[in-house]
Amino acid sequence: MPGDDSQDSFQEKRWLTALNEGDPRALGGIFELYGERIFRYTFRMLGNRSDAEDITAETFLRVIRKSGELRADGAFRTWIFRIARNLCIDKMRQHKLMELPPDASHPGMEDKATLRITVQQALAELPVEYREPLVLCDLEEMAAREAAEVLKISVPALKSRLYRGRRALRDKLGGTQEYTS
Repeated sequence: MPGDDSQDSFQEKRWLTALNEGDPRALGGIFELYGERIFRYTFRMLGNRSDAEDITAETFLRVIRKSGELRADGAFRTWIFRIARNLCIDKMRQHKLMELPPDASHPGMEDKATLRITVQQALAELPVEYREPLVLCDLEEMAAREAAEVLKISVPALKSRLYRGRRALRDKLGGTQEYTS
């Protein structure tokens, strides 16, 4: 996870100001801050590396196109994750993307790679309204209030979905497995 949030916030403001001023390096700086996080989120939502790469790229293209709407006030992370979320939803509506690698059905949990595949499979099988809060809060470590803003729901609704999602994920993993990314 990123190190110092205040340093990230300072860099974010600097790059957003540069983007608004037309600095061609600004998008690269913003990508350095958020590229990996957006990719992880889209991959966990879609379960498909190629689609996640496409959605990540499209997210940053939209940042360029909509840069006039940006404000360097701390809401940028919510805004960029909302763009990525909407693109993921559009992609999921186009066709079912929750295909897993052939080895994902392996029932044993002898190593971390198998555990990760098993968790990804279980996560992919959850309804989107449970998967999204789990990915944002538990895997991306976003605060509940911010995740609720991204999803355009109340904090109590988010917490309810988190509870239900965690319970459903636990059930899919056999009830006793801990899940971590």
